[in-house]
Amino acid sequence: MLGLIVEVRPLQAHFRIPYNSLLLDSYPFPPRTTAIGMLAGAMGLPEEAFRELLKKLRYGVIIADPGSRVEEKAAIFKSPNSPLYPITKTLFHMPTYRLFFAGDEGTIEKAHDALLDPVFVPYLGDSESIIYPARREYLHIVEVEGGQESKLRSLVPSEEYASGARFILLKRNNLFPREYQMPVDFTYSRGKGRRAIYQNVVAFAGGYIELANPIDVLLFAGEPVFAF
Repeated sequence: MLGLIVEVRPLQAHFRIPYNSLLLDSYPFPPRTTAIGMLAGAMGLPEEAFRELLKKLRYGVIIADPGSRVEEKAAIFKSPNSPLYPITKTLFHMPTYRLFFAGDEGTIEKAHDALLDPVFVPYLGDSESIIYPARREYLHIVEVEGGQESKLRSLVPSEEYASGARFILLKRNNLFPREYQMPVDFTYSRGKGRRAIYQNVVAFAGGYIELANPIDVLLFAGEPVFAF
C-alpha cells in the first residue's frame, strides 16, 4: 500500500452541508467523497470510474489551519412578484488542509501524476474553490503501514471520541471538536440518481485529540491518520 499526501491552501473553500435551501453551511474540511472526487476530476474519470475509485482509496484529513469563517448573503427572486429569499453561504478563507489517500501502487501513482498534469482543473467543494498548493512541494508519495495510536490530529470517528477523549489546544486559530455527518460513499438506484452514505466524525483544528484508547490508524511516513 502506498500513500499520497496532498497539502493545499485554497483561497476559499465551501463544502456544502445539506441542511436546507436558505442556509448553505459548510463542513470545515473536505469530505471523503469531495476529496476523492477531486482526484477523479484531475484524472478525467467518468462517473463509473469515480465509483470504483471510491472503493479503491482510503482517506483521512488534517485541518492544519481552519482559515477564517466568512458568510455571504444574497437575495434570490424566483419571479418579479415572488417574495425575497435571503440565502446565506458559509465559506472558509485561506484554510490549509493535509489530505491523505491510501491505495494500491498503480492508483496512487496515477493520482499523483494527474494532479501534476490534470485533465480538469482540480477544485475542492464548489466550482469557485480552486485548490492552490500550500507549498512548492505539496505532493508526496510515501509508504503506508498500519498501526495504533491514541493521539491524533486527523478526523476521528464519533464513536471513538464519545468513548472518552480530550482536546489539547496548541494554536490560537483553532476549531474545537464538533461532530459532523460526513458523506463517505454513494448508493445508486435507477431513476433516482445517487444518494450519499454518511458516517459521523469529529473534526477539529489547532491541536490534537487524545482518545481514551488507541485505535487502528494508517501511518503515512510515520504520521498517524484515521482513514475512512
